[in-house]
Amino acid sequence: MIYELRDHPDDLPIPCDTLEDARHRARRRAERFGIAVLIYEIDPYRGERFIEEIT
Repeated sequence: MIYELRDHPDDLPIPCDTLEDARHRARRRAERFGIAVLIYEIDPYRGERFIEEIT
């Protein structure tokens, strides 16, 4: 499974290998740009699933 960061649901994703890495990068991005960052879980069998929003 991989995880993706997005600033908006239709944005191009930023891939991450683990949920911990995704949360870390999302917090840094949210602080740097002052925006909410969305984290999605990508499963090859079930598709994508929204995990959380980091603000």
